[in-house]
Amino acid sequence: VPYGAWLQGLLTLPILYINRTLLSNGFWALYKHAPNMNSLIALGSSAAVVYSVVQLGIMQEALLSGNMTMAHRAGMELYFESAAMILTLVTLGKYAEARAKHKTSGALQSLLQLAPQKALRITGGGVEEIAAREVQVGDVLAVKAGMTVAADGIICKGSGVLDESALTGESLPVDKTVGQTVRAGTQNTTGYFEYKVTQAGEQTLFAQIVALVEDACGSKAPIGRLADRVSGIFVPVVIGIALLTALVWLGCGASTGAALIAAVSVLVISCPCALGLATPTAIVVGMGVGAKYGILVKSAEILESLHSVKTVILDKTGTLTQGKPILTDIVFAPGVVAADFWKWAVSAESVSEHPLARAVVQAPQAAEMKAGPVEHFQTAPGAGIKAYVDGQEAIIGNENFMRQNQIVLAPEHLTQAEDWAGQGKTVLYFALAGKWQAMAALADPVKPDAASAIAQLKALGLKTILLTGDHARSAQAVAAQIGISHVIAGVLPADKEKVVRQEQQQGRVAMVGDGINDAPALARADVAIAVGAATDVALQTADIILVRNELVAVAAGVRLSHAVLRNIRENLFWAFFYNVCGIALAAGVFYPWLGWKLSPMFAAAAMSMSSLFVVGNALRLRYFNPFEFTVKKESSMQKIVEIEGMMCAHCAGQVEGALKQLPGETVTVQLAHKRAVVSGPATDEQIKQAVEKAGYRVTSIR
Repeated sequence: VPYGAWLQGLLTLPILYINRTLLSNGFWALYKHAPNMNSLIALGSSAAVVYSVVQLGIMQEALLSGNMTMAHRAGMELYFESAAMILTLVTLGKYAEARAKHKTSGALQSLLQLAPQKALRITGGGVEEIAAREVQVGDVLAVKAGMTVAADGIICKGSGVLDESALTGESLPVDKTVGQTVRAGTQNTTGYFEYKVTQAGEQTLFAQIVALVEDACGSKAPIGRLADRVSGIFVPVVIGIALLTALVWLGCGASTGAALIAAVSVLVISCPCALGLATPTAIVVGMGVGAKYGILVKSAEILESLHSVKTVILDKTGTLTQGKPILTDIVFAPGVVAADFWKWAVSAESVSEHPLARAVVQAPQAAEMKAGPVEHFQTAPGAGIKAYVDGQEAIIGNENFMRQNQIVLAPEHLTQAEDWAGQGKTVLYFALAGKWQAMAALADPVKPDAASAIAQLKALGLKTILLTGDHARSAQAVAAQIGISHVIAGVLPADKEKVVRQEQQQGRVAMVGDGINDAPALARADVAIAVGAATDVALQTADIILVRNELVAVAAGVRLSHAVLRNIRENLFWAFFYNVCGIALAAGVFYPWLGWKLSPMFAAAAMSMSSLFVVGNALRLRYFNPFEFTVKKESSMQKIVEIEGMMCAHCAGQVEGALKQLPGETVTVQLAHKRAVVSGPATDEQIKQAVEKAGYRVTSIR
């Protein structure tokens, strides 16, 4: 009795049972005419088992009849160990693959671990500890040093130093005091404060970020759908190649067992697991890296679209500028009493939420004024407002808005407005009862990293455009500061969409704004990006939310997109390359010349290794820092500026001081050579203006 042969068969049964789901799914897919990677494994392992069972029967019958030659030949054709090893290696490979894939979402898992568990609620009777899920809007919570903030809210007492890296990716702690916003999931490292809850549970920014990243990780990029279509064709072709392999081996005089093993090897090594993992693993890792650094992408499709963007259009107020304008100058009409003016102006502007309106209300001259009743308030987006204060019509807005409402402006007013606009200031006109009352200049400081961000976008080969409804002179002044050469000014929000549409004729367009204003333009753009607008509206409107209120995050997002797409292409290349080489080796193409053959067991091991290779390659993205490139790139941007007029050390000091005021610049002045060496993101125009402002002349920049 062939005890060894029967023992092989019996030991194979538990392995078949453990993998019953894989086998049933594979055959069910075949039955539905939609074969997949499980179908290849099911066919290969089942063919080896069935053939071995048949040979076991022949061997048993031959032994009973005394035909030892036939029994020996049948015993040599048993492949139970091949089927068992195929399924065992596939199972081990899937386990290792699952562990590796779990690591791909490490950033998201780290984020989930920061979810607040408890909170200290202040009540009439003292302080009680409650679960974070029980917190409600309106509650007043206490936060001690070391505690995690349980909900979004505004500090009403005390102060603290918060670690917001979980939300923004910014490692430096942030000081928070009364009146400032705190977010769930951030940790109070030092201090004690109390805050009133404004958003709780699933409405917090933390919860929405987690939900957004989870949805994005489950989405599929267009390049991933291409891999799916290829897999749909690939599996039937492989089955055909396996059958052809068996027939060719039989035609060349090989035994049935040898032909079967060659066919099984083709089926097993061709399993497109690596192909199926190539895209989703890179997407999941990329989304996790983005979440880690405060770059929240809503879907894999958006991530791929960002990679192919040709033009970046940027809004001015709140995007390139800090969005907190201040009133710097004001001129009153003859006979206007300042106190009377501020009374009605503050009343009218207090109803508006526009940043310019807040600047008027918060002006030092208006500090003591209290807003009065306002009736029939109307707003004209991008132009101004109308309202009735004490029965008189108040009109506040830009020059065009004044003309539309028949407000007469003297030539000297327009001249003054041109001067202010040339300084990068926004001009606001005030009229009451049909007569001009005053004009004011408001300055909105440019963000410190704006010039660096534009330089980085240009280094990535992207065209940048400043699109604003502000005065052309004001827009040009801001553009000159940060290095944007294309400016479209005086455009109403409703018309910005047309500009985006026109640019789309040249390629994909990304629109960068605050996620609240410019809705038509953001909706029209191929990619809508909200910078630092961590609000519900931004989360709903924008395709990408940059939680860090930094413009350089736009370039970082583009670099992340490039890195993910590059990783996906690498994975797809190696997956296809592996399958082409593996099929040829398993089919015996190299056997006539090199004597190379492939055992099904080695085929299964190679198949598992290919999957692990693809996942491992995707995991490399975990160490990618989209902001790291910034420093390296900027440090290499060195320019030599030839300067005329430097005669002494005092002159050199003046030039050096002027150039160092440019954001992010490293300056070395060489008095003997009458030149300065400048390293940083500043444009030639910015350098020239800085030197000339100091009283010297630039002869060349190289």
